[in-house]
Amino acid sequence: MALQKGIVKSVLSGDTVILRGRPRNNGPPPERQLNLSYVAAPRLGSIRKDTRDEPLAFESRNFLRTLVVGKEVTFRVNHTVAASGLEFGTMYIAGQSQDVASICVREGWCRVRDEARRSDQLPDEGEELMRLEAQAQAQKKGIWSDELLHSTRATLYRPISFQGKDPQAFLDKYRGKRLDAIVEQVRDGSTLRLLVYLPDREDVEEYQAVTVFLSGIKSPIVRKGVPGLDDLVEPFGEEAKFFVESRLLQRDVKLILEGLAGTNQNFVGSVLHPAGNIAELLLASGLARSVDWSLVMVTGGPAKLQSAEQHAQKNQLRLWKGYVVQSTNHQHKTEFTGTVVRIVSADTILVRQTHTLQEHKLQLASVRQPKLKDPKEAGYQYEAKEFLRKRLIGKTVHVVLDFIRPATDEYDERHCATITVDNVPIADELVAQGLATVVRHRKDDMDRSSRYTQLLAAEAKATAEHKGMHSAKAPPTQRFTDASESQSKARRFLPFFQRGGRVVGVVEHVSNGGRLKMFIPKENAKITFVLSGIRVPRVGRHPQDPSEPYGLEAQRWTVDHCLQRDVEIEVESTDKTGAFIGTLWLDHNLNVAVKLLEEGLATLHEYSASHNPHTNQLFAAEREAKAQHKNLWKEGESDNETNHRQTPPSITEPEDHDVDILEEQALVPEYKDVVVSEIADGNHIYLQFVQDAIPGLQNLMQQFAAHHRSWVSYNGLGESSFQPKSGDICSARFTIDDQWYRARVGQVQDNLAQVYYVDYGNTEVIPITRLRPIPEEFLSLPHQAHEATLAFLTIPTRDQEYGQEAHDRLREMIENRQLVAVIEGRSRPKKSLSSTNPRGKLAMPNGRQTTMPLLHVTLYDPLVSNSLEDSINADLTREGLARVNQRDPMAKRNERQFTHLIKCQENAKKHHYGMFEYGDVNAEDHEE
Repeated sequence: MALQKGIVKSVLSGDTVILRGRPRNNGPPPERQLNLSYVAAPRLGSIRKDTRDEPLAFESRNFLRTLVVGKEVTFRVNHTVAASGLEFGTMYIAGQSQDVASICVREGWCRVRDEARRSDQLPDEGEELMRLEAQAQAQKKGIWSDELLHSTRATLYRPISFQGKDPQAFLDKYRGKRLDAIVEQVRDGSTLRLLVYLPDREDVEEYQAVTVFLSGIKSPIVRKGVPGLDDLVEPFGEEAKFFVESRLLQRDVKLILEGLAGTNQNFVGSVLHPAGNIAELLLASGLARSVDWSLVMVTGGPAKLQSAEQHAQKNQLRLWKGYVVQSTNHQHKTEFTGTVVRIVSADTILVRQTHTLQEHKLQLASVRQPKLKDPKEAGYQYEAKEFLRKRLIGKTVHVVLDFIRPATDEYDERHCATITVDNVPIADELVAQGLATVVRHRKDDMDRSSRYTQLLAAEAKATAEHKGMHSAKAPPTQRFTDASESQSKARRFLPFFQRGGRVVGVVEHVSNGGRLKMFIPKENAKITFVLSGIRVPRVGRHPQDPSEPYGLEAQRWTVDHCLQRDVEIEVESTDKTGAFIGTLWLDHNLNVAVKLLEEGLATLHEYSASHNPHTNQLFAAEREAKAQHKNLWKEGESDNETNHRQTPPSITEPEDHDVDILEEQALVPEYKDVVVSEIADGNHIYLQFVQDAIPGLQNLMQQFAAHHRSWVSYNGLGESSFQPKSGDICSARFTIDDQWYRARVGQVQDNLAQVYYVDYGNTEVIPITRLRPIPEEFLSLPHQAHEATLAFLTIPTRDQEYGQEAHDRLREMIENRQLVAVIEGRSRPKKSLSSTNPRGKLAMPNGRQTTMPLLHVTLYDPLVSNSLEDSINADLTREGLARVNQRDPMAKRNERQFTHLIKCQENAKKHHYGMFEYGDVNAEDHEE
């Protein structure tokens, strides 16, 4: 019979091989089994029959494997067994004259079959085989070696699976080591079964069969003949399988175990051939895709695998045929340095850019904080946020903006970034501590962290080490006591805070520059804390509530220096709201109250400052701020004013020339249903007329918000080109809530603008980048904020004695409720719409911000008032928090009300209420 050609695919035993043909375009090449004629090798054990190897069976197969696997051979079939179809023949290695059976017999790894010896028709080659066998026996080679046959090495331990064993222990023992192995089976392009040599004992050759998924890749599935499952062959599956078989099947390789997968019976690892890592070749040929979950396990990192995949994608090879690179948001990618000013949540922070001072809300890219809805994770959210606070707050960081998630119905636009502090990516640390998880992106989702692979590696490490959320322990719980819940509760805690001297705390919120909320770890309590000895300008609580001059600046200073910092406090006392009063220290020796006074962002509270343990420092700090004309003191003080106030601040009343009465207005009082949109102080409030204003304003604001949502999206670092002028009506973005409102521009200077919100009455100074032109359709509705003052009364301003009490009491009576306003008259004070300080710098707007008439009103609460005399004006006067303006030219318009107010004032004087606590107070007293 003529010789045929083939390639040895694999060796089943020391006398049997699998041959294959050349590759074909339409599928894998044909295969056939060939048994070597006239010879027999020791039998290998079978897992199905539960039999063990015959002595030296493995060595016999190993000899033939190393001799012929992967080589081209010629062969002829000598005969075929009819019953089984088994073919027996003679095989030659290409280029050699001696057949393979003769070589095996000569080296002692096969013997001549007994039936061949008994045959009367044994050919000449049979005679040669018997001669070679006798020679091997004489030389004690292979199976004829007494030393091998009777040594412990003759019995090999080759378990097929890990049943009854601990794969994790096996992995822990051999992880990262280069183990000698033989590829026994290729299930598909990325799944192999290997026989691993265990180098633990010198007297026994011990092997372990393992199934390994190639780390970092996944080839198409090839599933055939699996009980209970339909056959499945994915495109390019057969080609990928043949690609690996032709290079690795029954070859000697190095195996690096890197992890566990699936049911933990299978391992993840790298298989290395002298020609390289098979995973790289599969990716470069387009016969596999990278997979994130195991890419992080790859020894030496994933860079080579990622590069190989990119090569296949670029050239559209096989799996990547027709591939188009997915669009990303990387065009927004930018880098900058900044300071972390706030930890918003366990995966979101606020960073102030170093050069522009612009604040950016940034989410850690591809990282998700512990879920509150998951009981196993919720307890770690506080720990995660606290970890970020300790590592980041106040630190300079480097920001790489990886991508921008567009706004959706549920979420605002999110800027996702990689943030590095001290050359360490903070997201990697957070994930490595088990305090965050990594987002599993879709394969085609290119919007991901620039360190996505490293994040996955950190998560795998945290999982393996059972850290944080990956621990089997019960999650931590946080239960805090609100020590400022009430005055009585605060008093119970007071001794604990006082007896220990300085107490360590963490500032969690800054209400204004001198009022903070903080957590006291030692007592596991949360408290409200007020700085002793000073008064800090108030900050508005909503867009309709204006801040006092320098209130926002004082709050900003305290936020920048105290928010989420570790601080120390000395507690002196409590107030009636349950707040604790005392001294706050930064860095052990920086008195915050002193610093605010030095910056001109607070004024002394005479009484409490004189009883403060640090009195001299407080008074000296205010004198220094006055001398340098800082902030609150920019207007300067009169030359004859002493450094220490010896008398309470005067209560001023308007001079006659400050008011023009609009006589053309009707003398008959007008009644209006109103709500108060803004309380500047006791003398200036802003009203909205319910029937006229509210429905139209609500409709306008809905359309206004929709208009600005459709505006060109913010590009990260861009600025508006709008250049406003004084008097312009425009759109302004309010600082507190970042929403857009109608506003009038006052003075513009140094890229800052004074603005007055015409529908609510509040004012502020903002960068012109927060202004936009306003379309004509939003100008038709009249301005809805009507400035008003309580008729016939003069109320102390908030920086005067009893001014704060009057302001708070007025707010309590009129805020968040519908009232009835009786318009007693109108006037137009002669005030400017903008202001600068003596040095020419733009100041917070003060005085009147509208040219509309000032309404003089008597306010009634319809739920409380029972008569015309039962007004809010009368209540304030009755409590000694307002004084009747005896020279009010409008008194003649409602003599009944005016007379009643005089009676209320006399009663307050008689009982020493409010400002009359120490006797009568009148204009003449103050003039003296």
